[in-house]
Amino acid sequence: MHEKRAAGEVNSEALGPVQEQSAAVPVDDRFLLQSLMDHIPDSIYFKDAKGRFIRINRAKADRSGLASTDDAVGKSDFDFFDPDHARKALADEKKIMQTGEPLVESEEHLIWSSGLERWVSTTKLPLQRQDGKVVGTFGISRDITKLKQTERALETAKEAAETANRAKSEFVANMSHEIRTPMNGVIGMAELLLDTELSSVQREYTQAVLESGEALLGLLNDILDFSKIEAGKIELDPAAFDIRESIGTMMKSLAARAHHKGLELAYHFDPKIPEIVVGDAGRLRQILINLVGNAIKFTERGEVVVEVNVDDQNADTQDDPNISLKFAVTDTGIGVPQDKLDTIFAEFEQADKSTTRKYGGTGLGLAIASRFVELMGGRLAVNSEFGRGTTFSFVVKLPIGTRETGNKPQLNPESLHGLRVLVVDDNQTNRRILQETLQNWGIQPQAVSNAKDALDQVKLAVEQGVPFQLVISDVNMPEIDGFGFVESLRHDSQVAETTVMLLTSGMRSGDLPRCEELNVATHLMKPVKQSELLRAISHAVGLDAHDVNAPRSNSPESASTESASRYPHTAPPSPSLGSLRVLLVEDSLVNQMVAKGLMSKWGHTVSIAKNGIEAVQKSEADAFDLILMDVEMPEMDGLDATRAIRKREQNATPAQHVPIIAMTAHAMKGDEGRCREAGMDAYVAKPIRQQALLDAMTMVVAASSNPSR
Repeated sequence: MHEKRAAGEVNSEALGPVQEQSAAVPVDDRFLLQSLMDHIPDSIYFKDAKGRFIRINRAKADRSGLASTDDAVGKSDFDFFDPDHARKALADEKKIMQTGEPLVESEEHLIWSSGLERWVSTTKLPLQRQDGKVVGTFGISRDITKLKQTERALETAKEAAETANRAKSEFVANMSHEIRTPMNGVIGMAELLLDTELSSVQREYTQAVLESGEALLGLLNDILDFSKIEAGKIELDPAAFDIRESIGTMMKSLAARAHHKGLELAYHFDPKIPEIVVGDAGRLRQILINLVGNAIKFTERGEVVVEVNVDDQNADTQDDPNISLKFAVTDTGIGVPQDKLDTIFAEFEQADKSTTRKYGGTGLGLAIASRFVELMGGRLAVNSEFGRGTTFSFVVKLPIGTRETGNKPQLNPESLHGLRVLVVDDNQTNRRILQETLQNWGIQPQAVSNAKDALDQVKLAVEQGVPFQLVISDVNMPEIDGFGFVESLRHDSQVAETTVMLLTSGMRSGDLPRCEELNVATHLMKPVKQSELLRAISHAVGLDAHDVNAPRSNSPESASTESASRYPHTAPPSPSLGSLRVLLVEDSLVNQMVAKGLMSKWGHTVSIAKNGIEAVQKSEADAFDLILMDVEMPEMDGLDATRAIRKREQNATPAQHVPIIAMTAHAMKGDEGRCREAGMDAYVAKPIRQQALLDAMTMVVAASSNPSR
């Protein structure tokens, strides 16, 4: 043995100092192979062509329960493992010998006769003689039991997390339903009460109840949205929409909150923005509602302005079918300290804890808005100066759309070209926006900041023989307000016939009679949508007399419009529906009272069914123009009741179809789809918004009377 080691030695002087140290290490192949076989923890084995072991290493012998490695010689896997594994191993080895292709990192679950259980990763190769003939196989199996245990633990944890997530989703859905049901009663009854004769104190208390209910509903919606975002279940629903009309309507819904604090609320659109774009209008509105709502909350005086401009920096080419829009919400509020700018987009975060105590809120609004912006491919940014105000902005790219054939035609501003208009408003932002809007329509505007200057300009224009054909004046101005200004005009014979339109930030009792007394052409609530302003101007100057959507202040329709502006949660009756026979299917007594009160207010007669069985029976026994169907009810739910009604209608001669509207507290993703699959024509989530219900009723009744549509 010593002679063999000596034969493997080399000249240490020739190799240098590093190799001189390793010269004492034997380099004989047999020695090295034996060291590997004796000490490596992996199982190593050599087999002949019949799958019998010719040699194994020490680790393999230990796992097989053998005292010596020589004890394995001549044996096969059938002597150590169950027959299924042994047959598979032999088949693999035959294939390797036939094809010459190795088996690499095959995972195997092994159970030894000793009871030892292990997972291994096995690699096997063909065993060849020097002449190249394959005479067997050899392989190495590495123990991966700990890895598999970790994988199993992770899988178990994943299943537990999924189970917990499903439980959470079910809990959120159930809580949403249980909270929305009583909220429908609270908000619905408060709205109905506001439509009755109340003293000022009673109206104040009722309005407080309504606003508290709305605040709770907003909190519920934030929690639902955040839950969906966490679960990755938020998806965009792109469709073509009129961006000015959509955002204008959203801004008007926030007007009451701004005006209650004495704030100016305004928005401005870049004239280069197309009329129709394609995107998720609902999510875009939700982003802006969160941002504008936050701005109103944290602003005590001044203004909140939304600017929508074309973002030229992100424009690709002139032929690009998309348009990059930059949205910016600017306020004159408390601002955000520089050291808090990085944290305000985190969940449940506000600038500091005193902010939460003073202004309320969960700190979810900005987090939700930020996630929605990211979903649209943008990023929500903030720029703020503490004590002076904040601007939140984001850029999104939207495809340019076209108005579908059959949609209502828009008024043509060309008939107003050259019209001379005087704008009177003490707020510089409002003056700028109004002037630019009028100029884009070809109108010739002139602007002043107070009533005294306005009166002088009106008189001067008459004296010069170029009188203003219309004066658009703000109501809420210092020193002399809009009504005082109009009164001064009416008392001056030289300018008494001047046509005046008033814009107000808040409706006060007595405003309507005063408008009639002063012969005000139109009285609009700010912020004014462009379509609304265009209709009102056309009507005021007599260029669009056929348009009934721009009522004069002394018309019957005006009272409804002003009432809806003052109390934005109530909806006026729709004379186009006429008097309907309505079947109300609802198990909650309070919700029955709310829905019946609404229907009665709108001139409809109501029959009530307490569950799905009664609904099926009553709809068969009597004819109804419309069914309002709750979903979750005892005995038979609204979905099964709808299916039964639709099945009966299909078998009728001639075929029948009574419109069914789902009125449900189920407001999670997929709920509307299930209602429509059951055969319902429309879906309104509780708490019921009067305008949403009225819109749904108008749509389904119109579709029912025109089945070809």
